[in-house]
Amino acid sequence: MKAYPILLSLLFAVTACSENEQQFTVQAPDFALAGTPVYADIETGSLEDGAVVCLQSGGQSIPGQVEAVSNSTQRIWWIAGQAAGSEAVYALSSDERCDAASFSWGQPVEDATVLSLGDQPVIRYEHPVFDSGDIEGTKKPFHQVYAPGGNRLITKGTGGLFPHHRGIYFGYNHVYVDERQIDIWHARNGERSEHFEVVKEFEGPVMGGHIVTIHWKDHDGEPFLEETREIRVFRQPRGESLIDLQTTLHAIDKPVSLGGDRQHAGVQFRAAQYTADNDELTKFIRPAGLSHLAADEEIDGDDMMDLTWNAMHFNVDGNFYTTAYLTHPDNPEGAEMSERLYGRFGEFIPHELTADNPLQLKYRFWIKEGDQPAIDDIELRYAPYANPVRVQTTN
Repeated sequence: MKAYPILLSLLFAVTACSENEQQFTVQAPDFALAGTPVYADIETGSLEDGAVVCLQSGGQSIPGQVEAVSNSTQRIWWIAGQAAGSEAVYALSSDERCDAASFSWGQPVEDATVLSLGDQPVIRYEHPVFDSGDIEGTKKPFHQVYAPGGNRLITKGTGGLFPHHRGIYFGYNHVYVDERQIDIWHARNGERSEHFEVVKEFEGPVMGGHIVTIHWKDHDGEPFLEETREIRVFRQPRGESLIDLQTTLHAIDKPVSLGGDRQHAGVQFRAAQYTADNDELTKFIRPAGLSHLAADEEIDGDDMMDLTWNAMHFNVDGNFYTTAYLTHPDNPEGAEMSERLYGRFGEFIPHELTADNPLQLKYRFWIKEGDQPAIDDIELRYAPYANPVRVQTTN
């Protein structure tokens, strides 16, 4: 497990009386919470999956969102923002409705589906049906990202420099099954990753997203890996986006070796083609221990192993954005970070897959519009993601 020097303790004290009387107490650590997704689990009652509830705190009402996590447990999500060391008490009122713009999925068009917050698009899931006559255009599903609060895509789709790089995507160039190599990164010869089904969609005022199943297929179109990919987008302050990705790869019937190198494998983020055309504007922001490295140079090697986070400051259509790539400490060790000034970065983790040894990866993308954030700003977003939230329930 990756080490991290700051320990976060978010304490949720849940008083379980009737649903209308439940209270949740959040004790902030010694730094502020800023647009931080939090939740408390309660026993399943009359609330429906996806229901909107109201949480009252300090004389204000904020929306909460219900997620059914099992037959006996429901999860209440909301967004916390409070000063360092402060305590906030939230009272749940399922009888009152908090009106707020909600995340919702639109109708699929042209092999894609868009998640919007109110009337603003936030992500676009590209899921083309594979066509052997158009391998380049149909060889992988991926998620495009819109500028916070705007209609501009800040990630790249098909075409442009290195067209196999697309939005937020996942693949390996050296995949071995029975000593046969399959390239799910470039996917030029019929091998591909292909959308199979939508398992669940999330919609509401706090977060939106989905869980999808993706099949990794060999040159003959036979699936050998099944991927479960989960995306959640959380409500954020103006000019920011927060996207969680969790993916799990399962071997279907044979062991699979996932290999390659940091430039051609892993979960990666690729900015729009405009960034590649103006790469002199790109800078990298790294943790304090690496801040001596040149921000306008691509760094490889031992310095870039098992990073807690990395960030890229880039330009799209004359506007600056920063994407912070936050790595969850539960991810396997041995991660190699890759940087490219043309707008791609992410990490590669080799893995040996068997029926009893799946690969699970978790990442969070914090996206900010405008000026380059300080290292401390990114650390504040990393801390509540990297450290598990401790929940205490009292009756």
